[in-house]
This record gives sequence, C-alpha cells and structure tokens, in this order.
Amino acid sequence: MKTPEHCTGLDDVRLGIDTLDEQIIQALGLRLAYVKAAAQFKPTEASIAAPERVAAMLPERHRWAEREGLDPAFIVPLFAQIIQWNIDQQVLHWRAVQELTAGATHE
Repeated sequence: MKTPEHCTGLDDVRLGIDTLDEQIIQALGLRLAYVKAAAQFKPTEASIAAPERVAAMLPERHRWAEREGLDPAFIVPLFAQIIQWNIDQQVLHWRAVQELTAGATHE
C-alpha cells in the first residue's frame, strides 16, 4: 500500500482505503474480544455499562480526534455508538456465560 502522497492513480487510493477499512474492522473485532474478556470481571449484569468509564472515554476520544486533525463532532458520536454496541454485546456474552455456568452447577 502506498502512502497517500505517493499514490499515482485512483487504484492506489482505493487500495489504500480498502486496506485501511479492513484494518479498522479487524481492530473493531479485537476491541470486541477485549470487551467480552472484561465480562468475566463484571459481578453483575448491571455493572457492565460502567457509565463512569464511558464518561471518561468520550472526552479522551475527543482529544485524540483533535490531535489527529479530525472533527470531534464526528468522532465522539461514532465512538458513543461503538461503545454502546460493545456494551450490548458484552451483556449478551455475560448472560450466555452465566447460563453456561448455571447449567454446569446443575449437572
């Protein structure tokens, strides 16, 4: 993949964009794996949302966006959506683990 300033045509640009999009999706998958791993440290379903953690995360993403020259008005809502989806996935994962654990103790 060429750097943006070394692209010589649309094919180079599109390859760069596609490669980065794939890496972003891979990173989101890895992020979700960490989120699911966190479920083992959550004693209750109610503890999953961790609103104080979310409240700390969004201002940090705002700063990161500014540092990278990106518009925080785009980045912060994007991360709010990513975070909420991950919370929802962690709840589903936590419930599934609890059901497996409960089933194992009844055998």
